[in-house]
Amino acid sequence: MPKYGLALSGGGFRATLYHLGVVRFLRDIGALKEVTDIASVSGGSILAAHLALNWDRYTGDEDSFNAAAQEVIELIQFDVRNHIVRRMPLQALLSLLSRLHLWNSRNITPNAILERYYRDRLYGDRCIYELPEQPMLHILTTNVSSGGMSVFNRNGLYIQTRSDDGNTSFRHIPGEMAGIPKVVGASSAFPGFFPPAEINAEDLGVQEGEFPTEYFTDGGVYDNLGLRTFFWLKDHGASFDQVFVSDAGKPFQILTEGALGFVGQMVRASEISMDRVWQLEQERFHSTPGFVFFPMTNMVELEDDPTAMHPVIQAEVQGIRTDLDHFSNLEVTALAMHGYEVSRNVCRQEKVFGDQELPACPPWGPKLKLAESPLAAETREPGSHEPAHATRISRELRKSSRRRIWGTLLDWLDWPSYIYVAIAFVILILAPYKFYQFYQISQTQKMIITAIKLGDNDIHQILDLVTIDPTQNWVSAAVQEKPDPSQVSYAGFEVLEHNRIIDLRHWNPDAETEEQRGLIYLRDRITFKKLPTYKGDGHLVFQVPVRDQKMQFRQPHNRLQCSITRITNPVDLHGQKRRIYEFDYDVSELPPDESTTIEMEVLLDYPNSARAPFRLHTKTDLIAVWLLFPTDRPYHTYSLLSYPIDGSEAPRLMNPRYNINHPYGSLIGWSVVNPDENRIYECRWTFE
Repeated sequence: MPKYGLALSGGGFRATLYHLGVVRFLRDIGALKEVTDIASVSGGSILAAHLALNWDRYTGDEDSFNAAAQEVIELIQFDVRNHIVRRMPLQALLSLLSRLHLWNSRNITPNAILERYYRDRLYGDRCIYELPEQPMLHILTTNVSSGGMSVFNRNGLYIQTRSDDGNTSFRHIPGEMAGIPKVVGASSAFPGFFPPAEINAEDLGVQEGEFPTEYFTDGGVYDNLGLRTFFWLKDHGASFDQVFVSDAGKPFQILTEGALGFVGQMVRASEISMDRVWQLEQERFHSTPGFVFFPMTNMVELEDDPTAMHPVIQAEVQGIRTDLDHFSNLEVTALAMHGYEVSRNVCRQEKVFGDQELPACPPWGPKLKLAESPLAAETREPGSHEPAHATRISRELRKSSRRRIWGTLLDWLDWPSYIYVAIAFVILILAPYKFYQFYQISQTQKMIITAIKLGDNDIHQILDLVTIDPTQNWVSAAVQEKPDPSQVSYAGFEVLEHNRIIDLRHWNPDAETEEQRGLIYLRDRITFKKLPTYKGDGHLVFQVPVRDQKMQFRQPHNRLQCSITRITNPVDLHGQKRRIYEFDYDVSELPPDESTTIEMEVLLDYPNSARAPFRLHTKTDLIAVWLLFPTDRPYHTYSLLSYPIDGSEAPRLMNPRYNINHPYGSLIGWSVVNPDENRIYECRWTFE
């Protein structure tokens, strides 16, 4: 009895389907059952593992073969790649869960998802020791760790090693427990899309220390035809009458488009590398005796085989993409038929089986629903302007050469699609609508603020502070000193308003040092008038008690100027020691009953506190306070309190004339009419 070997090359699902046609021809000629060893790479491994596990079905009757082949086709039409792509953005969340030890990170990689699809849809949870002894299946991968070829078969893992003198040998790891889905996943992990597959001692079923964690990628990186396996087998005493090489390599495509994206560059680099490997293998082994090549690039002329597909259809079949996405019924059928017709034509021309009569039937194809079969007879009426049957099919297949992602990314039968539709709805519809609403609201608020701004100088100052840093070009006013405070009287003056703006944007109360903590900017504005009954010495003095803290002052040039004096002796105020600053204004030239506004800017160091007290100098008609917070440290809640200066009562909540609670926590504004000069008004807040 003859002994045959079978090599199934790489090339994604395109290779899987082409090999299916070759396998069908070998089955029809009676040679398949004489195959003793199968070597497979990448897309070839997808079919080879299923072929070995279902050997009796593939070598059995027509119905058994078709049923087994249909299982492979269902996986190919499942759109494996896009199912993985749709889950890749979700890996960020699952990766976070893995860091919290709530999820195993190995279960969420593209390789793990591919392995799961192979297990659930094709191979089941089987290990390589369950593969048959005959045919012996050898699945090729490329060992990224060592840079050599690795072979999985039912006896375990064989890793190629290279000595210093250039000789190679294989190290055997008895890893019979390796899962077939994992091994096929490693063999078909196309670089650029799939990272190298991680395989450790637990995966192989060996003890820790017998095998370190290593990484494996597409076998086509090292040998895209699988031929080196047979030389390795021959070195160990195996012999073959013929080795059938099903070569699904495609003509290298010259790009005419512009620059590739990041992923496109990686995939293109892998294609160039693997094409070069394929060329070298072809050059070395194509003329080697004992090897029969069934190249996908062969064209079967109609005069040689009248049952073959039209040459223009064959030309387009050769260019079908190498991918793991969804293949249409036409693509599936055309690829399988081409594998059948090429292998039959090669065997006929080279008389591989001597004078044995070869099947004369049309090329085999799966029984799938087609609008038009690639083998359909021409039905065009004479004189018709419609394209010929072969033209229509070839034009349809021409689209198959392009890698398709965006057009097939969403699938309503796959749940992640609904997540992305919801996200797209938010981004494309809801977000613009909300932005439009926000724009309308902001325009309305802008009109209101503009109207208020015309009559409220505080609003004007707040708007200026938002766009201008008030501490720039700061030049401090001179401060004099004296030991004791002056006697102060407000008789003959009426204070109309006392307004204060507190800018906390440069203040960080949690900082470790004073320099890092920063300073608070404070702007006080007092509006008063001198009454006709005034009998004083022409000076208006405001006294401000403060803690012993650093303070810098600046006076706006367009306002009434004053002299600033620091009282060196602390003063006892209701049981607490305070420093006093005096601000002495010369009002001798001011006419009676004329409103006058004075302003003072202050930079001060403030302790770690979330409160801003306000103390009156004398009776005032109105007080108003604004607090401006940093956008990256907004307040969470705030309240307004008042309590006696002497602390004789507990603070109580107050109802201001108005208050502004900014929706983003960056602004507080409040005002009180006819405040009690014997009370302190205080704003307290909490941070997020």
